[in-house]
Amino acid sequence: MINKKKKNILIFGIIVLILFFCFFPSIISSWRLQKAIEASASFPIQLGLTKAVIVPCVFTPPPAAPVCVGGLPLCGLLDPARCVLYSQVSGLPAGGNGNMALFSNIAIAKAGLTPGGQLIAGGMSPVAMDNGVLASAGGCFGCVAKANFKDKIFDLADKIDKYIIAVFK
Repeated sequence: MINKKKKNILIFGIIVLILFFCFFPSIISSWRLQKAIEASASFPIQLGLTKAVIVPCVFTPPPAAPVCVGGLPLCGLLDPARCVLYSQVSGLPAGGNGNMALFSNIAIAKAGLTPGGQLIAGGMSPVAMDNGVLASAGGCFGCVAKANFKDKIFDLADKIDKYIIAVFK
């Protein structure tokens, strides 16, 4: 038989765990967003979009001269060798300069950007955003956590959060 003190501690512990797992995802996502905002603020071109549309760049096959098409007008600025490595992302402006930019497919995948999603980005120019920061609800590409204690704890919690999600999928 469990005495009353142990029972109260057990109930309190269960309530704390339930509250922790209810609020944990929103705390982590808020921290990710703040980290992305801080990282993108240092670049001359900043972009915020909602309802993102991702159009892969492709090149025209022979016999015509290979020209990069797909998401026009920005894909047309790439040479055929780099063409298939990029996608043009456009959407409704939510801040920053403009409503479209080129991102490498690797950056899009690492940031977890999906069609219809939101993004915050910073880069050197609309065609050279892959050397900057890209962040969405799924993560951040190019963001580096600061060395203070709070950011180290949240970075560890972010890794645990991704592990928990991967285990349950």
